[in-house]
Amino acid sequence: MFSDRLKKKIEIKFFSLKFRLMAFITIILLLVVGVPVGLFVYQLDKNYSDFSVNMIETTSQVVYQFIFDGMMKNDSLVIQHNLELLAMEPTIKQVRIYRPTGKILYSSSRSEVNKNVRTYSNMLTSSKDGSSEIEAFARNGNIYTHRHPIYIQKECTPCHKNEGALIAVMDIKAGFTQSDQMYVASKKLIIFGGVLIIVILWILLNLLYQSQVETRLKTIMAGFEHLPKGNFDFKIRMPGQHELALLAQKFNQMVENLKISRQKEEQFFLEKLQRADRLVTLGEVAAEIAHEVNNPAGIILTRAEYLKDEMLDQNVNSGSIEDLDIIIQQTEKIAETTRSILHYSRKLPHTFSEVNLNELIPHSIKILEPRIKKCKVKIKLNMPQSPSIVWGNFNQLEQVFCNLINNSLDFICENSGVIQVVTKKIYDEKGKSIYRVAYQDNGPGVPDEYHNKIFSPFFTTKDSDKGTGLGLFIVKNILANHNANINLEKVGHSGARFIITMEVYDG
Repeated sequence: MFSDRLKKKIEIKFFSLKFRLMAFITIILLLVVGVPVGLFVYQLDKNYSDFSVNMIETTSQVVYQFIFDGMMKNDSLVIQHNLELLAMEPTIKQVRIYRPTGKILYSSSRSEVNKNVRTYSNMLTSSKDGSSEIEAFARNGNIYTHRHPIYIQKECTPCHKNEGALIAVMDIKAGFTQSDQMYVASKKLIIFGGVLIIVILWILLNLLYQSQVETRLKTIMAGFEHLPKGNFDFKIRMPGQHELALLAQKFNQMVENLKISRQKEEQFFLEKLQRADRLVTLGEVAAEIAHEVNNPAGIILTRAEYLKDEMLDQNVNSGSIEDLDIIIQQTEKIAETTRSILHYSRKLPHTFSEVNLNELIPHSIKILEPRIKKCKVKIKLNMPQSPSIVWGNFNQLEQVFCNLINNSLDFICENSGVIQVVTKKIYDEKGKSIYRVAYQDNGPGVPDEYHNKIFSPFFTTKDSDKGTGLGLFIVKNILANHNANINLEKVGHSGARFIITMEVYDG
């Protein structure tokens, strides 16, 4: 657990904006500062190498001129003595003059005379056969070596033949301690300076990011943390006209808009709850009135039927019997209406049992029959002859179809309104049998932009005095509790078409 938490923190740190920005800054500094410093050091090395070669070559010329007189006089003692004097110079470390065969003729170290130069490990050779016929330069630490071939010149012909032939090799080792120290110090100073510049710039840019960006971003993030808590009075204080300050201003505007929207939403819900409460009260009053009306209606119906029976028994042939029939018929309508109101408002237990859609749908229509007749709307039913049994709650499913019919009646025009309900048994993609109930009216239909909102709570396109926006929301929830679905299909510019699918109950 701890390892996973640590790993998550490392991943967050690694992919953070600060890490990526600092990595980018580091790369830029290395390119902008490191590369020029590297090139400068490379050029400094090259220049110092050329300088050293020139210095050792100049030293060789000086040494050669110093012993030239002795060589012209063929005076071995003078040559040896001059080499020993040269060795006393702090710059010159060693001077040898040896034959091409390797035999040392003269040396600043007298002990090397008459020995073979090839016995020394630091002998400078460059030709494939090990001879010393090629001029060469080498460096070993702070010691520079120059091998200078000596050829027979015109001045040497009195004593030597074969002008131009190699007669000896001068091998000089010299150390330029002071200049070398200055070079090393300069090189270290340049490298150290470059590294120091990179570090200082990196720290300054990091501090600049923290002070100018990171702290402001944390302030904005802190503002977003207040939103889930419902604190819409929080404001980000960030003066200036830079981008983050403008972002903070936009945040404050958004919070203010959310605050206003929430107040409007609360007011809207309050109004809806108040209206729902009034509707509940009205429903209770309506149920009470229906109950009070139902009793006198029952008495009137009973008395009328009794009078009719008496008149029929007495063979009274008059128009009064027809009047009684009309009274009985209208009283039955009153009783049926009051019974429907009482049945619809009654709180029954939500138990599930077998429900026949062929009985449920006509019963739902029967409840709303007075309004249907008043709106002069025709209802066409097309249902299977065999029972369409589903598992559910009769009263809840009854509310589904009552809500759908009421919703259609609010939009369908009088004298031309038609509602069509078609129930059909089909098979779904898995081969399972289901009932498909297609409910359609010929009203104005639902605009495309409202298709995704039609089942949302409190969403309505009706006037404020007509709809609560809860009808279709309740329908969808009831069907969801019955493991059923309802969808709104597109049918062009006329009418709304709802498709309800419910599982077949096989017992």
